[in-house]
Amino acid sequence: MTIRTDFSLDLHGRRVLVLGAGKSGLAAARLAKAKGAEVIVLDSAPREHFAKLIPVLESDGILLYPYFKEETWTGDAIDLVVVSPGIALGSSLDQVGRSTGAPMRGELEFGASYLDCPMVAVTGTNGKTTTVELLTACLEGAGKHVLAAGNIGLPLSQVALDQPLLDYLVVEVSSFQMEHADSFHPQVGVVLNVTPDHLNRHGTMEVYRNLKLQLLRQIRPGGIAVFHAPLAQFLQLDPQVAANRLWLIGEEAKPTTPGTDWAVTSDGLIRLDQAGEGTRLFARSSMQLIGNHNLANALAVVAVMTGLGIPKEQYSPVLSNFRSGPHRMEPVLQCNDIAFFDDSKATDVDAMRQALRTLGPSRGKKILLIAGGLDKGCALSEVKSELRMYVKGVYLIGDCRQRLAELWGSEVPCQLCDSLEEAVQAVAKAAVSGDTVLLSPACASMDMFRDYEERGERFRAAACAVMAAAVPEDFPTNDAS
Repeated sequence: MTIRTDFSLDLHGRRVLVLGAGKSGLAAARLAKAKGAEVIVLDSAPREHFAKLIPVLESDGILLYPYFKEETWTGDAIDLVVVSPGIALGSSLDQVGRSTGAPMRGELEFGASYLDCPMVAVTGTNGKTTTVELLTACLEGAGKHVLAAGNIGLPLSQVALDQPLLDYLVVEVSSFQMEHADSFHPQVGVVLNVTPDHLNRHGTMEVYRNLKLQLLRQIRPGGIAVFHAPLAQFLQLDPQVAANRLWLIGEEAKPTTPGTDWAVTSDGLIRLDQAGEGTRLFARSSMQLIGNHNLANALAVVAVMTGLGIPKEQYSPVLSNFRSGPHRMEPVLQCNDIAFFDDSKATDVDAMRQALRTLGPSRGKKILLIAGGLDKGCALSEVKSELRMYVKGVYLIGDCRQRLAELWGSEVPCQLCDSLEEAVQAVAKAAVSGDTVLLSPACASMDMFRDYEERGERFRAAACAVMAAAVPEDFPTNDAS
């Protein structure tokens, strides 16, 4: 098969095939239509799923066809295929796209190709959304016109359609998006961390890591690369890429740590000079963020702001007062001296580990943990030491609850629950004064919920309901035990 590579920004009169009819795919379809293309959208869901959407798209001149695995695409010649991030490599829709022989572009790079504003791209296993939100807030605090987009919920194709006047576009980038992003070249690239995740899609840790680090390799010449020092061993940057702007940042590092330009220490965020001497930029006590992992995210933001030449005085009030968003170790309830925390955003084992490391040292072995869900192929045994140190009992839900019980049962008592509500009720019966109830699943949510947000909201509702229905004597105290 001959693969055509003559993709250009001029789509007038060309035929574009969009794979996936989610938010990203539909934004790409509308952008392609606005650029003069004839647009066809394929999706794997059955026709009844699109009963209301099909006539709306047809009125805009866009054709949407449900796709079934047993069918073969037999459409006319296609000039360009745009791939939504939910379409996995090797999937039936991916194979349809490849069968056309047309160049394939991910929605991220497709939308970016129609944008002229400088882009700051942020990726990593954990902390992407918090860092994007904090960076956007700091840039706004410095008087910049800025927008957050990408994996955070606003497709770049939609931004390209709207064409807002921006000083910067802050883009959250997932590993899914990087599978088709060869022409995505941001001015600033940030890789926060890389720990096992999404291995059920990417297969190996090496493939997953390379997708993350690819972002740094694609920074425009003269741009800024920001990443944590441990990733340097896996990264080989082109000498022309980020030649003068290469920032290494370290979590829990001493000011004299070699090869690190910034460090998170017990004092706060430290800037290191060439002699290895440290200068404190932000005191830990001056910030609302809790946990070294969140301070490491803030450290990356400081590195970016410094690289962009923005004085800290212009954004320090924002950095000091910023709090993590919902479902990120969010305190949701305290009753009878029992604290409930919603960390539903923790969809991998490293995020759970960070939550336990943050809450555990101050609370001792008094955490009642609710975990489980849809297994993403991660090594869920890696959190055993934190379970031993900080957790008094685990209440397991979701598809992989039996596997987790077998993995963790030797370290901490485990109880299987058929629903999140049942787990909350069981936790409430076991909790005593001074305990902490933590929802930190280490798994995806789609086996039982629409997304991690619904999971967190259901947790809050269940916690409020069970505590409101209780009278004080229902909850034993440590003195009575």
